[in-house]
Amino acid sequence: MPVGINENVTLKEVNVNKTQNGRDFLEIIFENEQGQTATMTEWKNEKNMWIKTDEDLQKRDNQQFGRILQVIDAVKGGHNDFEGNSFVEMITWAKTCLNDGESDPVRLKVTYDKNGYTQVSKNGIFVESMSVAETESQIKLWKNDLLERPVQPDKEDDPLASTSVESTPVTETNTGADDLPF
Repeated sequence: MPVGINENVTLKEVNVNKTQNGRDFLEIIFENEQGQTATMTEWKNEKNMWIKTDEDLQKRDNQQFGRILQVIDAVKGGHNDFEGNSFVEMITWAKTCLNDGESDPVRLKVTYDKNGYTQVSKNGIFVESMSVAETESQIKLWKNDLLERPVQPDKEDDPLASTSVESTPVTETNTGADDLPF
């Protein structure tokens, strides 16, 4: 799907999956009228180098839940209350909400990720119902939205490592008239 704000995008499928390493994730796939797709993936937040405290973890969980609610509200026009205590319960609830009944077409912001692949943006408001007039749209393109594919440098081999240097034997130099250039 092209980067930028796309109109008349529909929900193609919603999957709750588990990686080979046992990490659960939610995958939401949108499709435009030309059959091009954009994917939104949500992973369980865990403490790491960037999420150090319980407060940081709670903030990330709240942001993630807000993104999921934004999709449900745009596609379904609203949502039921979520009652659960785990990430798996939340993504299963989201899948149930999104797969229940008809879906409304949406306006969707698509950007590049750092590796040059298209993705559903996670910045600000990124999805809304097509019932919102275009002049009233809350979706904005921000300066940190990657709208141009990042250039990946070519991988070059080290030219010095691949060439072998042959040593030239040192010859005795003559001094005097033999070493004159003329």
